Amino acid sequence: MATLTASFDACADAFEAGFADVTLTDPVEGGPMPVIVAYPTRSAAGTTGLGPFTISARRNAAPAPGSYPLIVFSHGTAGTNLGHHDSLTALARAGFVAAAVEHPRDNSRDDSGFATDLTMIGRPHHIVALIDGLLANPTMGPLIDKNRIGMVGHSAGGYTALLIAGAVPSFARASEYRAVVEKNPALQSALQRADAAGSQRRRPDLEYISDPRILALVLWAPGFGYAFDKDALSKVHVPILLYRPSMDTLVPHPWGAERIAEFLPTRPEYHVLEGAGHFVFFAPCPWMLSLTARQVCADPPGINRAKIHERLNAELITFFRQALPPS
Repeated sequence: MATLTASFDACADAFEAGFADVTLTDPVEGGPMPVIVAYPTRSAAGTTGLGPFTISARRNAAPAPGSYPLIVFSHGTAGTNLGHHDSLTALARAGFVAAAVEHPRDNSRDDSGFATDLTMIGRPHHIVALIDGLLANPTMGPLIDKNRIGMVGHSAGGYTALLIAGAVPSFARASEYRAVVEKNPALQSALQRADAAGSQRRRPDLEYISDPRILALVLWAPGFGYAFDKDALSKVHVPILLYRPSMDTLVPHPWGAERIAEFLPTRPEYHVLEGAGHFVFFAPCPWMLSLTARQVCADPPGINRAKIHERLNAELITFFRQALPPS
């Protein structure tokens, strides 16, 4: 694939963005699985308020007739399907359907499945169910070109995306990784929780799955990089756009993006965001959230998250247009 060259002019909005809530069924445990979907509309521009967030899309606007690529999003550990809402709506205005799932037991309201098989194996099952559910949805299904599907994953969502593309993780190097990062205060509680949770097998029948319908990946600060080596990534052959924030303290270099880039069968398009932290990919925070979620919302000095998102969203659009061309 050619080197990415995002053009803000080429990514000029072709549509406005509509917004819909969809509730699917968790394929792992059977409970509700909330999804948000942004899609192209010819209706007037509008916004939708959801908790502390203001989504730049009109709720339940009439979809613009057509057949559009689908981009699915997987958030990080204890994240939310609203965390990348600006990227979803940017894609919708550019002529994509973009959808984000709230991963059961690994979200901001309930992370009780952290580091267990319910999430480490279950997350890709959520993504497969997301695609199946949207294709079967009477409103969204007719809008989606089922032959043009891509995925964006942040942190644990990047791990999820690699599994979807055929990776089979191995945790044999977990002890080596631990020895490197055990003095990192930012990771201490996570390591302790992972120790406690990792020994639990709640669904012994649950197996790793992939989905060949997903033809391109964008990975933002992918997590659990120590679980991937050349063998683990040998079946991953889709185009990949990969980002590493240079000031990431939660996915320490070179155990994340750098390791994945080294072992992928084909070198990905790889960018380092100088001076940025792990949560730079999270949408710019409203002031209320900035007060209560400082770790997620605060950036290192000199980082303008809104400006970075202008670049990231333009590059998303360019990449997926190149990787998912009309047939």
